Amino acid sequence: MIKSPTSKSKIFFTISIVLIVISIASLCFRGLNFGIDFTGGTTIQFDLGKTKYSADVENTIRDIVKTTVKKNDITVQKTGDTGVSIKTVELTNEESDKLIEAVKKEFKLEQKQVLANDKVSGSVSGRLITDSLKAIALAIVLMLLYITWRFDFRSGTSAVLALAHDVIIMLGFYSIFQFTVSTSFIAAILTIVGYSINATIIVFDRVRENLRFAKKNTTNNDIADDAITNSYYRAINSSITTLLTIGVLYVMGVDSIKEFALPIIVGIVAGTYSSLFIAAPFWAWWKNTEKK
Repeated sequence: MIKSPTSKSKIFFTISIVLIVISIASLCFRGLNFGIDFTGGTTIQFDLGKTKYSADVENTIRDIVKTTVKKNDITVQKTGDTGVSIKTVELTNEESDKLIEAVKKEFKLEQKQVLANDKVSGSVSGRLITDSLKAIALAIVLMLLYITWRFDFRSGTSAVLALAHDVIIMLGFYSIFQFTVSTSFIAAILTIVGYSINATIIVFDRVRENLRFAKKNTTNNDIADDAITNSYYRAINSSITTLLTIGVLYVMGVDSIKEFALPIIVGIVAGTYSSLFIAAPFWAWWKNTEKK
């Protein structure tokens, strides 16, 4: 445990600022590698009948797409009890027919088991991006209002800044390494927003308790340090336990699981860091600034 985290706040803030600047620069110059969920493409749905959906089935379908139409950007999802949906970049009619015939042959399907063969336009995908951003923004605003009501405005603002820190670093990570951004990534961001705010609220709950019983000579830094100390091991242990589970899923899971697990891993690391070393120290710095 770091002694007096607020005394090292300049170091923590500098690290975060550097990471945020790098992330924003990468987002500006490299952008995000949007997958077919956002850029549009071809969607084909099948009813597999008696064949149960499994990791082996998903991998088989991915191999069929790669060998038949030579496409690597693929999303395979289970739909309903026996259905499967294949999404890839836009295919020509000839390529779609070729892929359908290959899947039918592999799983011994009839033509009536081909449920859909559609093209998703870029306009629909653009609306998906807009709706996703609105969902994230709404979640953050509601959290700001709740924490402000539950604690105070400084705590709410500090918590929201920590959340923005986590989201920007996750986006920057994906921009720098050009990992594919899919709808699973958006779900992961919302998951991390909830996970991170939970840890931050625990810290500010300790801050409130410390304020209630603080002596006259107790400083804001002492209050924040004590809150972080009381929450440190719980936050670290929870994060390590979660990372072990998600790490196993990422290593052993299929591609669709990995698309969700990777941003969760990045978000947990960033969220734990911000909850402990950004939110409460920023609150203490703000209080000290007002006092001066």
